[in-house]
Amino acid sequence: MPQLSVRQTVILAAGFGSRLSATRGELPKPLVRVAGKTLLDHALGQAAAAGCDEAIVVTGNSAEMIRDHLASVRTALPVKLVHNERYQEPNGVSLMTAEPLIDGPFFLQMADHLFAEPVLAILADRLSAPAGYQRLLVDFKAVGIDEDDATKVKVQHGRITAIGKDVWDYDAVDTGYFLLDPRVFGALREVARVEPPSVTLGMRKLISANQLAAVSLTGVRWTDVDTPEDYSKAELLLASAGRRQKIGAT
Repeated sequence: MPQLSVRQTVILAAGFGSRLSATRGELPKPLVRVAGKTLLDHALGQAAAAGCDEAIVVTGNSAEMIRDHLASVRTALPVKLVHNERYQEPNGVSLMTAEPLIDGPFFLQMADHLFAEPVLAILADRLSAPAGYQRLLVDFKAVGIDEDDATKVKVQHGRITAIGKDVWDYDAVDTGYFLLDPRVFGALREVARVEPPSVTLGMRKLISANQLAAVSLTGVRWTDVDTPEDYSKAELLLASAGRRQKIGAT
């Protein structure tokens, strides 16, 4: 498939993960291990598989633990760390922290979203959305989601027309993986004039400018690792993916 050139990814790893910490202790969520690897390492592997040559990891809570982890392991690609002092605020603030390091189109990944196989390259397929549109990977057939907590989207002719947890007449679920360009920072600054921006509020500004397209994730299982129940699902998801890979190799 013809691919757009995407050199950088931004991985948001600044949050608290309080719903998961009840069973994982004081370990920050990005360092929770699923199938033997941290969630952050899984995210870096996704970016490497998509051909990125640089990851910008935004830290906040437990920044030193994440820094120490990255210093102690061989990562899938070079990492630049940027710290968000305002990590208690919505995640759009973390994304804005990365702006000085961005030099073109980039992926955006939520560190706690886990997929059974590489998926970022789907966003970079030139044919997956019209030229000039920023992109969100969405699941039109999501199963086993927490409908109240999921970020949902409405889609019309490939364009996203609404996004949020409060969208109930929805077509698909936001998977937490995006292909964006520097225009998103203008959208976030516009939100910030009124309130601390979340990524979702930034996406609503892009929607109002007709700049956000949906790219369909098909046939790949994934989960947002927020709770102990999600953690159990994530372990099963990667265990079953590993079994399928072994079967295919025999």
